[in-house]
Amino acid sequence: MRVWLMVLTMLLSLPGWAAQDGNEGLYEMAAPPDSAFVRVINVSGEQVAVAMDDWRQSLSPGQAGDYLYRSEGAAQLQINGKPFAFDFARRSVQTLVFDGASLVAHQDTYFSSRLKALLVMYNLSAQPATLKTSNGAVNVIGPLLAGSSGEREINGVKVSLRVTLNNGANLPLEEVVLQRGRVYTVLVTPGSGGAQARLEETHVATATP
Repeated sequence: MRVWLMVLTMLLSLPGWAAQDGNEGLYEMAAPPDSAFVRVINVSGEQVAVAMDDWRQSLSPGQAGDYLYRSEGAAQLQINGKPFAFDFARRSVQTLVFDGASLVAHQDTYFSSRLKALLVMYNLSAQPATLKTSNGAVNVIGPLLAGSSGEREINGVKVSLRVTLNNGANLPLEEVVLQRGRVYTVLVTPGSGGAQARLEETHVATATP
């Protein structure tokens, strides 16, 4: 009985981060509470400069920027000096796809789970696409129509995935260990040799603007 009381006392005295196994929701790690988040994916085929408030990012073709955060309200985002006006709601999360002339908004999820990882897929190719396990046995996300996005929460495990296009082509993704409380992006983009796909961990910009 005395041993159990000692163990219970030790557990209660642990800091909160220990009880959470060191995992925090993606958006809670860097930004003030109730912030709005936005990032840009560049599919324009050329380097672009993104500016909002005091934030600055340079994005290569096919690159997804880090999420930038700000308080709710009206804001102006500039790409290569061209202004785009937005009104951000608190705890909103948006991904803006830039094609060289316009921005197409995808509404993302404010993900704060510490028990799961979140997979988000953007199908920016010209045909439907599905995210599957590498053996094709399980559909993870999709099929997604061209220009659409989808998501799925998944356990923190090591996974091997592929993107299958409507024409039957398979695009294998790098094997990854999904960490709880993290967000991972699957990008399916057009390319000179056909559609391309990659999986990468999503980040929130950490430098204070």
